[in-house]
Amino acid sequence: MTDKTITAPVSASDDNKMPGGIPFIVANEFAERFCYYGINAILAVYMTQTLHFGDAKATEWQSLFKFGAYFFPLIGAILSDVFWGKYRTIMTLAMVYCAGCTVIALGGQGLTLGIGLALMAIGTGGIKPCVSTNVGDQFTSKNAHLIERAFSYFYLSINAGSSISIYFCPIWLEAYGPGVAFGVPAAAMFVATIVFWFGRNRFVVIPPAVTVGGGRASALFGLALIPVLGISVWVFSVVSPDYRTLAALLTVIALLILVVYVSLNTGLRDKLSPELREWMQDAFTGPALKQITGLAIIYYIFIAIFWSLWDQSNGQTWTLQATSDLMDKHLFGFLAGVPVLGALADYEMLASQIQVVNGLFILMMVPIFTFGIYPLLSRIMTLTPLRKIGIGLWVIAASFLIIAFIEDRIMHGVSVSLWWQILAYVVLTASEVLVSITSMEFAYMQAPLKVKSFIMAATYLLAISIGNAFTAQVNSAMVEPLPAMTVTAGQETWLTIKDVANLQVGQKIDFDGDTGITFADDKGEQTGLSGTFLVDEIDVANNRVRLADTIHRKPIVSQGEFKAASASISTYKLVGPVYFLFFAGLAGIAAFLFIFVAGFYRERTYVRPHEA
Repeated sequence: MTDKTITAPVSASDDNKMPGGIPFIVANEFAERFCYYGINAILAVYMTQTLHFGDAKATEWQSLFKFGAYFFPLIGAILSDVFWGKYRTIMTLAMVYCAGCTVIALGGQGLTLGIGLALMAIGTGGIKPCVSTNVGDQFTSKNAHLIERAFSYFYLSINAGSSISIYFCPIWLEAYGPGVAFGVPAAAMFVATIVFWFGRNRFVVIPPAVTVGGGRASALFGLALIPVLGISVWVFSVVSPDYRTLAALLTVIALLILVVYVSLNTGLRDKLSPELREWMQDAFTGPALKQITGLAIIYYIFIAIFWSLWDQSNGQTWTLQATSDLMDKHLFGFLAGVPVLGALADYEMLASQIQVVNGLFILMMVPIFTFGIYPLLSRIMTLTPLRKIGIGLWVIAASFLIIAFIEDRIMHGVSVSLWWQILAYVVLTASEVLVSITSMEFAYMQAPLKVKSFIMAATYLLAISIGNAFTAQVNSAMVEPLPAMTVTAGQETWLTIKDVANLQVGQKIDFDGDTGITFADDKGEQTGLSGTFLVDEIDVANNRVRLADTIHRKPIVSQGEFKAASASISTYKLVGPVYFLFFAGLAGIAAFLFIFVAGFYRERTYVRPHEA
């Protein structure tokens, strides 16, 4: 197999200089993360407040988007390592990424938004396993002492890009609308792609495994992948909402395993090029297969549960909770009346901005844990990676208990300070340090040398994907149809149903389809009665409930005649704080069971041997 590395000419004096490709990689990563986190930060608010999606539907769509964003690294790793190499993979999928961002920025809902999110997920997911490893590829043994500094620049660019966009995109959405709020991140992704292209002659390019007939081999890979994805989408479309996401996930995984098995254990094996066959054997047999099998329970169940909870803080259910006026978002309200500083009391954060504190807390907590908490815990116990993960599962469960407390107060009409959610972010970030960073390092250390990138995608990143698929499944399955007799429009909007005994004040009611009723939104414009509303009053005698909006909790002023035949009305099985208590309980059970599972796992570390 050919093993040729393409690089720009260097001299001995360059050994103490940063490789020429690093600034282009860092700039590219800053703009790409600005794009991803900016769009993700405002997506739920856009879907609920502009497109009038129900809260559960918006959470399901965003979770499916993240599922794709962390599933396609598996595909991107194969394209990069086997067929195209990192540069071609990044450039090709970056253009897919740009197309998706453009579709989202141009507006639309339903199918159009779905197409945009799908293209963006393919793009961001496909390049994810390539970019960070591309940093390491730029170095040799002579300038390896600069790798740590390069990765510091790289991760600084991630935090800077994401934090800036999370802060400003909500402001742009509020002031200028979705065209600008999504358009600026889309423009940033175009800039990221152009910057990376400008660095093409500065990069060290590590060739893929298949160097002969790569075009034909990648085309065959695509032909095998298309029906796998197509069948999975079909399963999602025909299976009941109670099971469709998990059914589609299991289908795509089973079909990929089938493709690999057929390729290595039938006559097709002899049709593969020797290079491709060698890579597949390295990735899917022997030590690699044993490690994936051994790590599967830890990552696909326990780490996935962690990410199911964590990603809800990242622009999803935590953000939707913060949209309520009953959460006092005046960050410095306690300074009212204080000389000079009192002016800060009027500063109010937007719901989508609050998540920016997570990045700030990460920067603070990593050194605290590294130099303080870990050494302290090591005096009490042997602090293995698996024990860190187990502790982290308990901690993230605690963060959702705080969120459940907040939701209970909001549901019952009681104001609550933003600082309670910030406290939840403190606890959540502590769990992130314990679980996310540790599990990423653990997956790398447990992987055989030849397939570390692939196993990282097949364990750590796929676990994030599975976690988001589970969140999507919960939000799909918890929707409960609510057969309605009629909706009465007017200065107050009343929904009449057969029995109101099981409903509570503050419970969410979703409307979808053509209801025939319109209402005045925040801008005073008439729009179809769709999205999520609250039960504001229950009239038991007449089996009806009065509706209020979820943000201001004001009565819905509406007009029109109700069309029962074309309307869809539903509520949620997990009401108010019960939703968050469900996930807290899930994490608690996982933390308990992990004690026993971790005891059976036998660690085996693979590191590059020292060269004399």
